[in-house]
Amino acid sequence: MKSLRHRLPSLTSLMAFEAAARALNFSRAAEELHVSQAAISKQIRQLEESLGVELFERNGRRVTLSPRGKQLHAKVSTSFNYLADAVEEICARDQWQPITLAANTATAHYWLSEVMRDFREHHPHFSASIRMITSDHTSDLFDDNVDLAIVYDPVQHENWSSQLLFEEELFPVASPDYIRENPLEHDGPEALFKHNLLDYERLEPNWINWKAWFSAQGIDARQIKPTEYGNNYIVLVDAATRGRGVTIGTRYLLDQELRSERLARLSSLTVRSGRGYYLMSNLGRPYRDEVNQLRAWLDQYSQPSAGEQPARSLT
Repeated sequence: MKSLRHRLPSLTSLMAFEAAARALNFSRAAEELHVSQAAISKQIRQLEESLGVELFERNGRRVTLSPRGKQLHAKVSTSFNYLADAVEEICARDQWQPITLAANTATAHYWLSEVMRDFREHHPHFSASIRMITSDHTSDLFDDNVDLAIVYDPVQHENWSSQLLFEEELFPVASPDYIRENPLEHDGPEALFKHNLLDYERLEPNWINWKAWFSAQGIDARQIKPTEYGNNYIVLVDAATRGRGVTIGTRYLLDQELRSERLARLSSLTVRSGRGYYLMSNLGRPYRDEVNQLRAWLDQYSQPSAGEQPARSLT
């Protein structure tokens, strides 16, 4: 593969072209770049010869972009702005260091977004910016640049502390319209066999799908035949809210969906997996008051252990 040096024309000529194409005036481009108009004209001419196409249509002193020039300018302008943003971020790193908060996509979408909205309402003058990242691969959440992470069923990590936020509790949910049109015949797990079961593709082995849920109910998992699959939990929940079937709801994670009545419990059956969602703190990051303030806010959402309440369990 050719190097960028051999694939690209001179960056000087590209900068001259970008300025001239934006201004549609070689003189103004020259003023912006602090060079002569002749230098701009020379750079444009060399670029056109290098590419073998005309980038400008010249009509006396007036210039307009050719179709190929418009195509190139769109990409060059976007690329230069992207590079400028990267340089500014690096140069401002000492003055402006965001707090990086990580979570998987479902946690960020259904739980963390509400928590952070409340945080901003109660802390309108919070001095630090917050950068949120998501990934459904747990290892990504333990990046060295992450300050705090909400992690499902984490293993121990060196230089990270953990605080249980809430235990995982799983039960069937569907839209209220679906439930009215498709009531359960009885409250046993077998009654769900006649329903459209919405399942997802597990990216990690500890995720709970319908087979694991039914196994906790003492049902042979080989009997389970989901009607529809999604590639992540958000897709699955969206399908359920649209009335396409029944999916596995998670207490706390979907509380807002249940309160708003976009979803409702279909059965009293519950499975406690023995797993949970944890607030992880990166002890290797520099001490910051703002991180501690955000950690304290997240920690207040910790829920007491379910104790000995009756429910099926995977453990």
